[in-house]
Amino acid sequence: MFKIGSSSELLRNYSLQEATIIFSALGYDVVELWMGHFYKSNLKATEIKSLMKNNNLDFQIHADVRDVNLTSTNQGIRDESLKQMLETIELASEMEAPVVTLHPGRMSSSKDLPDDFWELQLDMFSKIASHAEKYGVNVGVENMEKRSKEFVVTLNDVTKLIRGVNSSHLGLTMDLAHYHSIGDVKTFVQQVDLPIMNVHISQAAPGKMHLPFSAQTEDTINFDEVLPELIKKYQGPLIIEGYVHGKELETVKENYQWLSQCMELCK
Repeated sequence: MFKIGSSSELLRNYSLQEATIIFSALGYDVVELWMGHFYKSNLKATEIKSLMKNNNLDFQIHADVRDVNLTSTNQGIRDESLKQMLETIELASEMEAPVVTLHPGRMSSSKDLPDDFWELQLDMFSKIASHAEKYGVNVGVENMEKRSKEFVVTLNDVTKLIRGVNSSHLGLTMDLAHYHSIGDVKTFVQQVDLPIMNVHISQAAPGKMHLPFSAQTEDTINFDEVLPELIKKYQGPLIIEGYVHGKELETVKENYQWLSQCMELCK
């Protein structure tokens, strides 16, 4: 049905080498490698390829998100953010990772207006898409959760960005937990008419993101309904992002088991 993947961030306190061995031993098919994890590893691109191959894992890349903002009103931060995104695409190409997930730019202040940032957002992603085409990499821009300063949140927002750039190398990284912050996830999946490059999956509740699937709380996502709709539009890996601080190893094990069982029931 789907390949099961995990964000390497879920084992952020382990070395990348240790995390890779753990994911493989638990049965995962794919790892989404966060660039912060990569830089901490001090491994070269060729060594990453060997590490993943030796552990029978496919992999893709998530660009760094900490302290970067593609639409910052501070030009120095904006320029550095773009530079890092372009370098990540180059590294992905060198590693032969097929997909890079990026966060869209956000407003610098809660007093800013989204309309003032759209031209810049489109310009930044036009440059990114052109670079991705040059290096033979696909880029997924992630729909963000409803929170201060984010303005690429709704289906209309991500459609405006991806259609506005109009590149075969730019599509959507669909984050199901993020969308739960603004609407019904099943409806979102049904209505998406964009190239889907990647899917992030985790449980969510009002005001709470990236919970493990076993989370006991109200108003969560009904994956029994969502997955059958998703398979109609996407056959790539599902990247799990459910996280519990202090219970990392236990959580990645339970996440895999839960999603495997849910996929069997949804066939």
